[in-house]
Amino acid sequence: MYNLCSKMKNALMILDHFPPSFAPRMGYLAKYMTEMDWNARVFSVAHSNDTAKFDNLVGFVRAEVVPMPIYCHMHAINRLISEILGMIKGGRCWSMNDERMYNHIMKSIIAEKYDLVVCSTASFFPLFTALRVAQTMRLPLVLDFRDIYEQDPYMYPRKGAAGLLRRMQIGMRNRIIGHATAVTTVSEWHKNLLGTYNKNTHRIFNGFDSELFYPRTNPEKLSSFVIGYTGSVSPTNCEGSRNPDILFEAIQRLSSEGIIEPKKFVLRFYTDDVSINYLNSTAERYGIADYVEIYHWVVANDVPSVLDCCCILLVLVAACNTNGVMTTKIFEYLAMGRTTICVPNSDGPVAKLISDAKAGKSFDNSNELYHYLVEKYNEWQINGHIECHTNMDYVAQFSRQKQAKEFVKIFNQAILKKIHPKEL
Repeated sequence: MYNLCSKMKNALMILDHFPPSFAPRMGYLAKYMTEMDWNARVFSVAHSNDTAKFDNLVGFVRAEVVPMPIYCHMHAINRLISEILGMIKGGRCWSMNDERMYNHIMKSIIAEKYDLVVCSTASFFPLFTALRVAQTMRLPLVLDFRDIYEQDPYMYPRKGAAGLLRRMQIGMRNRIIGHATAVTTVSEWHKNLLGTYNKNTHRIFNGFDSELFYPRTNPEKLSSFVIGYTGSVSPTNCEGSRNPDILFEAIQRLSSEGIIEPKKFVLRFYTDDVSINYLNSTAERYGIADYVEIYHWVVANDVPSVLDCCCILLVLVAACNTNGVMTTKIFEYLAMGRTTICVPNSDGPVAKLISDAKAGKSFDNSNELYHYLVEKYNEWQINGHIECHTNMDYVAQFSRQKQAKEFVKIFNQAILKKIHPKEL
């Protein structure tokens, strides 16, 4: 039997994602909390290999995948069946995924002692599981929200059975939040919204691993002027989604006026299959396919070397319909000390972060971006690189080590209160 360290405090972490799947926020917490007198055991669910790029965060705590029931190989139908059967068995918003995870966890941790239950999610599951585990074990409950439904109303279905389920889950989520000892989330906007249901709500930004992301001294001259992007691109089906149109328009104009030429000017993406198809068709539509290079995801350890080969780093934000979304990549970009541009939004939280760090500029029209790229391209032709004067003292506050300390502080306060969630 696995023995948790008796000299350390122990967290039971119930998560939707965990490395090597996508979930660097909890992966880095698990990595650094062991240096702060906390250990953990993690239960999460399996996800596709497309998101499994965080092998560098495996092995710091004991973690296992809980197999979920499969009733149909069509994802949407399988989920609907799971939800309906779960409600019949366990009540409103209880799914068969909750049933499977709850039973698996309770059987797995017999005779093990914990001080705290932690749950992190990007939507709803496994909040209910974590609540019932905390209730059963009479332990404090800390909830972490990386994303919530309200931040992007177009990302999740709003009509039909799926829309009804979403509304039910929001209502139940808010009730569960009210029973938590503490809540953490990723932005001030998220904190303000969730804080209406629990006053003990804290903002802990996403961030960067200072062991991987840091400015390289004496930047080498680059043979091409490269604008680089890592992450998903394909937008949701609404106006104002994350898309590169402003940038593509500026590049189209630079090309038509003979200011740039292929091979010397490169727009480089590292992204997923759906985004690859979207980018290829969009580049063809703008007539700039010769300037665009597209590659698949790279593992986390390789991202710094990818960014280091770029003159400018690109952030795409969904300007019109999202709130409080600050992706991990922006913090990693800042930590590299590379010039960063943000489109298509010049006054959102990401734009403010770039401005406060003195790391670059944000744009919401192609004309301003066109003139900026002319200036930077000329600078590259002269120097072989782009000067950037990022305030690294400001950026240092977003290191994963510092964020782990913030989490642990909240954990320590939670166990001192000895408040466990009551029945809903």
